[in-house]
This record gives sequence, C-alpha cells and structure tokens, in this order.
Amino acid sequence: MNDNPVWKTILSIAVCLFAVIRLAITCSNNSKRSSYSDTSYQNVNSLIQHYRNENVQNDDLSNDLFYESYDSISKLNDAEKAIFRVVKVKNDTLLPIDLTSKINIESKSFVQKNHDDSLQLAMKLPDNTSIFIHTYSSNDGLTDNLKALKKKKNIENIKVKVDDPDSKFVSYTYQYGGKKYNGCALLAKEAGQFTSLEFENNKLSKEDLQIKAITFVSLLAK
Repeated sequence: MNDNPVWKTILSIAVCLFAVIRLAITCSNNSKRSSYSDTSYQNVNSLIQHYRNENVQNDDLSNDLFYESYDSISKLNDAEKAIFRVVKVKNDTLLPIDLTSKINIESKSFVQKNHDDSLQLAMKLPDNTSIFIHTYSSNDGLTDNLKALKKKKNIENIKVKVDDPDSKFVSYTYQYGGKKYNGCALLAKEAGQFTSLEFENNKLSKEDLQIKAITFVSLLAK
C-alpha cells in the first residue's frame, strides 16, 4: 500500500457528504421503519449444506453468508462458524484494513475474512447492517465494478450521489429473501486498484443508512 492509500480518498468523500445528508434528513419527514423478523435461517442451513457438498473450497458460497440476517448467523455453532471463517467480536475492536488504516468494529458484531481474490473483509453488525470491503485490480469503471460484485443480487435504482473521476458515492436497492434492502457504497480507484465499501440493511431507511456509512468511514483510525 502506498503513502496515499485509497482510504484517504474514501474518507474525504465521507467528510463532504456528512453535512449534505444530515441536511437532507432534517428537511424530510421521518422515514417509516419496516418490521423485521428472521426468516432466513433455512437459507443459512442450505448454504452450509451446499458448501459442505463442494469437493473444493468455494469462496463464492462463503461470501454469501453475510447477506443473511444477524439472528441467523448467531444460530451457527462453532464448527459452522469455522467453516465460513466467522468470528464474533466480544468488545469494540480496532481491526487493520491496510498498513495505515484501521476500522472500529462494535462489540457483538460478526467478522469474516476469506482472504479470497476480492472480498477483503465482511462485517455483520447487531442492527443487521452488512458491511463488505472488496478490493482488487480492475480497469473497469467504478459503477461497472459494483454491478459485477452485486450481480447475484440484481441491484436496482443506482443513484450517484458524488461523481468524481476516481471516486463515487452511490445508493442502490435489491430484493433478497422476500425483503427489500437499501444499500450504499463508497467506491474509489487508485493505480488500477478498485476498492468498494458497501453498507446494506433491510430495516434502516436509505437516509439513515447513508448517515451510518459516512459516520463509520469518518471514524477510520489513521
């Protein structure tokens, strides 16, 4: 990682967006919260069975786990967590993401590190927010890379909030397990290295999720 990591670019987007999103929320009515009940545990069981039936390691299947609910992941036993390389954070923890940056992960969150060729880190927060950090070499456009990452989810309603040559902030939606998910992502590219930091939740409003994303990124430890 060089002296000017892509995280500095992402952090600069976050600082600029924070006040704008705050203002938008203040001017709008309070968003309605959708009710939430855990109906995806069977999906997790199916995922585990499929994973075990594979003759070779399949990171694509493992990478799907954090699209399931927090409650479903909580029901996995230790052996099943080991299959998917999942650990539960007992206390607030600073976790390195490169040589110069760390992120704060709140207690009781689940963390997954597959060390595959794209998913650097995944987190599942107690409020059911999924956070994915993807990074890999690519010459494609930023939104094209995001669409490729989310091709299984058929993301829709992609809206670019900030549009710079080497960085973007976008929002999107998708349907999964009979629920609608709001998503937003901070995208950046530096020296051919694409990085995507995605936040997704089926309970938070689009505006609240964006505030959560910007707040999260602004707390990056240098």
